[in-house]
Parts: sequence; C-alpha cells; structure tokens
Amino acid sequence: ILPLALTCLALLVPASPATAQQTHKLPSEATWLSDVHDGMVGSRAFLSGRISGASSGEKLAVNLDIDNTSLASHYAPRQPVLVVRRFAHYAHKHDIAVFFNTGRDDGQAAKMRTLLRNAGFPVDRLCTRHVGEDVAASKQRCRQSFVDDGFTIVVNVGNRSTDFVGSNYERAFKLPSY
Repeated sequence: ILPLALTCLALLVPASPATAQQTHKLPSEATWLSDVHDGMVGSRAFLSGRISGASSGEKLAVNLDIDNTSLASHYAPRQPVLVVRRFAHYAHKHDIAVFFNTGRDDGQAAKMRTLLRNAGFPVDRLCTRHVGEDVAASKQRCRQSFVDDGFTIVVNVGNRSTDFVGSNYERAFKLPSY
C-alpha cells in the first residue's frame, strides 16, 4: 500500500522547476544559429538606410541585450553570437553608438563589460538592472537614459519579451528565446 500511496502522491505534486528545466530539450546548436540568423535578417539593411537618412548632428545608437543575444548562454557560454557581433561592428564602424542593456544587476556591470570586450564587442555604454527592479522596467529605464543623453536608438536587439516592453527605439529584431 505504501508504494502505491507514494506513487499517487507523486502524481499530485507538480514537478519542481529544476525537474521541468532538465526535461526541456533545447534545439540543436545549428537550429539555434539558423534561428538567430533569421531574427537578424534585415538589421544591417535597416541600419544602413537609417544612417543615410540621419539628420546632421543626430546621435544614433543600437541597444543590445547580452544573455543569449550578444553572448551565447547555452551552446557556447560567454562566446559572442557572431551575427550580433558583426552587426555591432558594422554600427560602430559607421559612428553609431553600441549600447548594452541587461537584466543582470548592477553588481555584475564590470564583469559583463569585461566579457563583452573579451568577446570582441565595442562597448560604448552598459546599463544594468538595479537590485529589486523589475526586468522590463529596467530595460525601459536604460533605453530612456540613452535617449535622455541625446541618442536615438534606431535598433533594439533582444531575445525575450522584456527586451521590447515600452518604447524608445525605432526597430526591434527579436532573436529566439529557448
């Protein structure tokens, strides 16, 4: 009776998040890279058009998320997501500021700046989440701070819905979120 009771109890108790996460299967790295590429399609063309249409003295910027957008999280931790890095270099080469906006908290800012630079990214600014701050609110606050400093965010790249809540950018490019 006891094993049967434990089996029945196990059916009533939901799986722990760790168990659910362990059973979640990620797509292959090739699929992820293909999906990332698809998410960035048109980004360089949009940026090129925006550069040629910029008014004199307009300060343009791109805003990039970090985890699983600029730096890989699952397949090659801390390594650059190459299509995003190429995009950042294209922007930087054309005098467009490259800003990073992360849900990581303020205590990790120096570490994230180092990781980005070691991965070959130009880093003009980095904005982090204040301890206790909601991620979506933090992302919006960071973009607003860039705008308040006189920049027009022409492209916003991220992989989660929180990267796109609010406004303060002209065009979004959404990467896969697994």
